[in-house]
Amino acid sequence: MKGPAVIDEYGEYAQAVDREFRREAEMFKDRMQCRRGCSMCCSQMFSISSIEAAHISMAVKAMPEAERDRLRVAAIEYVERAKAMTGQGDSTSNEESITPRPGLRLPCPALHEDACSIYEARPIICRKWGVPIFNPSKPLELQACELNFRAGEEVDGSGIVEPQAKLLEHWVQIKGRATRELNRPISTATVAEALIGDYEEILIGKSGEYR
Repeated sequence: MKGPAVIDEYGEYAQAVDREFRREAEMFKDRMQCRRGCSMCCSQMFSISSIEAAHISMAVKAMPEAERDRLRVAAIEYVERAKAMTGQGDSTSNEESITPRPGLRLPCPALHEDACSIYEARPIICRKWGVPIFNPSKPLELQACELNFRAGEEVDGSGIVEPQAKLLEHWVQIKGRATRELNRPISTATVAEALIGDYEEILIGKSGEYR
C-alpha cells in the first residue's frame, strides 16, 4: 500500500528549500563560506520534526550495513554525551530521548570527517543555515552564520524575507496536513534518535502502510 502523499510532499518541500538556499547564496556569493569541510554549524543542538526523522530513517535503511552500524554507534554515543551535558543523565524516561539546550555544542552524529553522512536527507534547518534567515518571531532581525555575516551587521532583506516567509507558511501547512493524514501528532525528535530508531515505521507503519 502506498504511503500518504504528505510524505512525498515533504521531499518536494526540502528540494524547494534547497533551491531557495542556492538562489540566496548566489546573491551573497562574495560572503559565503559554506562548502564541504566547513562544519561549524554541525555542532549546534536542535530538534527536528518526526517527518524529517522519518526521511533520515529511510535514508539510513538504504545504506550498507557497515555504514548503518557506524551511524548507530555514533548516535548512541551522542545521546549519552548530550544527556550528560543537559543534566538528563538520571532521567527515567525513554533512554534515547534528549531535549537539546540552546547554546550547547556537540558534533552531530551524522558528521563524519567533516562531511554529512545523511546529506540528501538532512533536516530543513541544515538546508537553510548559512544565508540570512527570516524568523517571524523576530521580524526585525535576520539570523545568519557568523562565518558569513558579522553579529549585528545590517543586511538588505529585500528578495529574502518574502520567499522565506512563503516557505515557512508551506512548512506549517505540511506539518498540519501530516498530523491529519497520519492520524497522530507530529512530534519532535533529534537526528540521533532518527539514526537509532525507525521513524518511518513510527509514522507510516511497515511497508508504507498507514498507522
